[in-house]
Amino acid sequence: MERTTVNLTLNIDKELLDAALVLRDILGFEAGDGITVTAEMSDKTGVVLKDGKAHIYYAQKYLFFRELGLFVEYARKTDEFELWEDGYFECISAMIDASSAAVPSVSGMKRLINHLAVMGYSMVMLYTEDTIKLSDYKYFGYMRGRYSEDELREIDDYAYRYGIEVIPCIECYGHMGKYLMWNEAAPIKDTANVLLAREEKTFEFLDKLISTVSSCFRSKRIHIGMDEAFDMGRGNFLTKHGYVPIFEIFSEFMERLCKITDKYGLTPMMWSDMYFRVNTDNNGYYGKDIVVAKEVIDRVPEGVELVFWHYGEEPYCDNYMIKKHKEFNRKVIYAGGFWSWIGHFPENNYTLDAVRFSLDACRKNDVREAMATVWLGDGSECDLFANLLPLSFFAELCYDNGADDKKLKERFEATTGGDYDAFFAMSNYHNTFENGEVYETFPQRFMGKQLFWQDILEGLYDTHFFKKRMSGHYAENAERMKKYFGGKWDYLYRFASLVFDYLSEKAYIAENLHPAYNANDRELLRAISETHIPALIEKTKLVHNMHREIWHDKFKAFSWSLLDVRYAGVVARCETAKLMIDRYLDGSLDKIEQLEEVRLEKPLGGFTHYSMIATPNLKI
Repeated sequence: MERTTVNLTLNIDKELLDAALVLRDILGFEAGDGITVTAEMSDKTGVVLKDGKAHIYYAQKYLFFRELGLFVEYARKTDEFELWEDGYFECISAMIDASSAAVPSVSGMKRLINHLAVMGYSMVMLYTEDTIKLSDYKYFGYMRGRYSEDELREIDDYAYRYGIEVIPCIECYGHMGKYLMWNEAAPIKDTANVLLAREEKTFEFLDKLISTVSSCFRSKRIHIGMDEAFDMGRGNFLTKHGYVPIFEIFSEFMERLCKITDKYGLTPMMWSDMYFRVNTDNNGYYGKDIVVAKEVIDRVPEGVELVFWHYGEEPYCDNYMIKKHKEFNRKVIYAGGFWSWIGHFPENNYTLDAVRFSLDACRKNDVREAMATVWLGDGSECDLFANLLPLSFFAELCYDNGADDKKLKERFEATTGGDYDAFFAMSNYHNTFENGEVYETFPQRFMGKQLFWQDILEGLYDTHFFKKRMSGHYAENAERMKKYFGGKWDYLYRFASLVFDYLSEKAYIAENLHPAYNANDRELLRAISETHIPALIEKTKLVHNMHREIWHDKFKAFSWSLLDVRYAGVVARCETAKLMIDRYLDGSLDKIEQLEEVRLEKPLGGFTHYSMIATPNLKI
């Protein structure tokens, strides 16, 4: 028995009812005459259906909506069941990037929150480096799609109806380059990305930022960032104060900053990496041999919560890294990531393995808060809702560490209305992932974005496509996606098909252009010029146009200009490449300079997350 929809009589209080009715289309139920559903606050969380009557038990408000989703899913299949959740994690949060380029619109955030509610997320963070309007600092977030205070309050109000806590997630030291580029910020600038320590104007600015953003949310928690401040003390600070050990600078800064959070009654959480980096000569975070000195631990302000972020590029470090965090005697929060920042789609193969391992490590080491980070990265090509599959993985494995692939699939489809296989297939953007394929280095998993944007004449990544021809793989996946067309997420399936079709053409040129030139295969060069480059130009325009519609449906219009320029640049470079090949073939050009160059290997890391880029050594 499988019902397409479930009829319910919701005998619940009005506050729960109003929010539940918003979820009808997502969950597939109708409110009217049907199964009577009651709800009861309880120490346990679960659902029971017996004799045509349903009872939802929930320990906190947000859990009601997850259990409602579980109930509807199982009521489609059977007339009687009893399900209980283990309740291990006290907080399951999702951090949404609103700073790399794309800034989710208020309506886009509301739609995402609907899905997070039925998955069982209890907290949402908006990562806003400078994308908040700040009075007295008119260039802060200028032309970046910054949120007004009213917009932030609207998001908070919307999440509150589900019992979801929204907290600000800001940066208070590093990652401030998008503001520090302006002359207005000169008095508080140390280096291009780091604020100036030991400067009163810096802390006046931070007081304004913290007071403004915290006033927009009910929560008394705040994420203050503090990660990857690699070059602190090396710019204007060095000129003003001379050399000061970075740990001393960082500790002083934290003490001043926590006085501000204390002033507003806030509990700060922070990315923990700098406390580890100051103990190494190689800027390491995950080093097994790192020993955090007692004087470092003693300088961590009381009440600060440490967020251990680990996205899986350094495998199997979670157990020992959590133990190292525990030595600080502070609350530890785990943060995982979906590799959604490397191109148009997240990489679900590795994400599932990494999330499963990391959450298991949390359970073994008594970490009770888990955070899923949805970074969008350079260009923010990845659609917000393409991340629903890894968001679902994360939530299910928080509630059930034994969830198998069958349950993960069923829960994803029940909470999104999407096709699990279709969403998973989007990962083939990055690589083939066939037969347990092993990669010599972690970045070698990610071929898609490098190919997508590389110049066809310069071909900086061509050597990888000489060794592993990908044009057939992408062509097969372009066709494969067509069988999923239709339904709620039709636009994503169609977009994926267009992207794969584009990559197939781009890969063919990468595989053949330079070898054809070296071999003086004029017939193949002519085919590339007359057939493949025009096809690539047309496919670029198709992807560009559809991507523009997708972006403006979910995000603010700001920063789309970056992708407009990139897509237009691909077209312009294709036109130039065709012109040069044609001139070479007709004899008016004796050589094509870019194709004269021997193709050297460029590591597949050029477009990966900035944390993977080499940075100068830090010294204590």
